This record gives sequence, C-alpha cells and structure tokens, in this order.
Amino acid sequence: MDDQRLGAAIRSLRHARGWRQADIARRAGVSRTSVWLVERGQAERLTIRTVRRVASAAGLFLGWDTGPAPQLGRARDADHATLAEATARQLAGAGWEVRPEVTFSRYGERGRVDLLAYHPDVRILMVVEVKTLIVDVQHLLGGLDVKVRLAPSVARELGWAARAVVPALVVAEGTTNRRRLSEHPILFARFALRGWSATRWIRFPVTGVSGLLLLAKLPVANHSDLRRAGRQRVRRTRS
Repeated sequence: MDDQRLGAAIRSLRHARGWRQADIARRAGVSRTSVWLVERGQAERLTIRTVRRVASAAGLFLGWDTGPAPQLGRARDADHATLAEATARQLAGAGWEVRPEVTFSRYGERGRVDLLAYHPDVRILMVVEVKTLIVDVQHLLGGLDVKVRLAPSVARELGWAARAVVPALVVAEGTTNRRRLSEHPILFARFALRGWSATRWIRFPVTGVSGLLLLAKLPVANHSDLRRAGRQRVRRTRS
C-alpha cells in the first residue's frame, strides 16, 4: 500500500465513524498535523511509529510487505526445515513414529501437516505445526484445527489406528513470537502443556491433553561456539 492509498483508507475509516482528525489524533496520542499529513499521502514526513499509531486509531492494521525477495523466502524455508528436523529427531528419540510434510485432501479441504507423529504404545496421534514466525494468529489456529479434525483419517492410510489426537505448536524462540503469544492468551489457552511439561509429556504421553506449546531455539548450523568470537587468550605450549 503506497502513501496515497494509505491516506485514503484512513480518511474513509474516519468518515465512516463520523470522527474528526482531532478525534483520531487524540486516540493515537499524536498531533492533528500528523493525521493531516497521513491523510494527504505524506506519511514519509513522519516516523513509522507515528504512522502506525494513526492507522491503529482508525482501525487499520499495517503489515509489512517485503516485496519480491527470493533470498528472504529461502532463509525462512531453511529455518523452518531446520526447526522441523530438530523436532522430528526429538520425537523419534522419545519413541514416536514421525512422518514429515504429510499432505491431505478431504471433503474439499487441502493442506499439509508439518509433522505427523504416532506413538504405537499408547496410540496417540500428534499433529505438529512448526512456525518460525507467528503472523496471523486466527489463520494459524484455524488451519491447525482443520488438520487435527482430518488427522485420524489421514493416519489410517498410514496404518496408524489412533484413539486420541493432540495438537502441538512448535514456535521458534524470539521476542516477536513471545509477544504474539502474550497478546492472545485466550486463543492459545488450549495449549495447556508448555515448556518442560510439554517435553515430559512427549517422553511419557497420556490422553486427556488439549495441546502442547514449545518454544524452541533454532539450532546453529555450524557447531562452533558463538560466544568465542573475537579476541581469545592463547596459551604458549611448553617446549
């Protein structure tokens, strides 16, 4: 969205509510001149923080469009694959049978499960959603609900006879993701087991669990200690 379209959108929302520019300014905590500049398509004269405040006061959410950036897509895909592989290894080490990237098409609904895991001893099926960045919370949870609902029929095709299905959300550790989780406590309340409790349940699964939420650090690609960067003491070896 360019500055002109942004200004027109905010002006339309303001008129629909019957507000004056001063009303938007008061709600946003900015000057009326700032609102006037945004509506005239001169947002570049203001700070990003001010523009965001004006848009939020008008009821408009401003996202970021990075444009065509193949390198950004490759970086996200690589982080997603790294986090998914680390999670798959953790599950396999705890006795789960794991299938990555399981596609489905049921009743007109299509999608892909990042990790589908089955524990043969207790016959529990786990639907794992891996996220490096939480962007749209409702889309995330709605899509996961569809996968959980269709998971038993998908599992039967793999020879898994599940008696319970548990959703699991694995999120990359980071300030932004933690903020998104804290902003929607009610929506994420279904994921009752978190942190060490979730890790323990993976090792000793039982039924009656509403969901798991794990914050995981992205493994370092090389195994070097990042804290050792810079100047180091060198000990002289004795002859």
